Amino acid sequence: MDWAALKSKHVRAAYDAESRDLHVKFPGSPTVKHADIPPHVYQNLLETSDPHFYYNYYIAPSRVSPGRRYAVSVSYAMKLVLILAACSLLLATSLDPDHGGTFEESELRSN
Repeated sequence: MDWAALKSKHVRAAYDAESRDLHVKFPGSPTVKHADIPPHVYQNLLETSDPHFYYNYYIAPSRVSPGRRYAVSVSYAMKLVLILAACSLLLATSLDPDHGGTFEESELRSN
């Protein structure tokens, strides 16, 4: 993977055609990886007269956070499961505190 200088003097980019990963380096910041970028998008980035605009508009939304995407989704899923379980428990026990949350068939018909 070779680094190419863009028409903006300090921005550099490298593209891996096999994995379709694009790496962009801005001055004073770490390299940013973008996944599943089509080859024509990389080519347009090389040829555009305003690489900052093109990057921000077309490429930046596909940024990959290293090692956090899967962990965050699992965390949110676990929170959702716990909240749903707590709501179900609260609803089940608040039906009728005298009967432990259960009703007899005769009580349901009389109401």
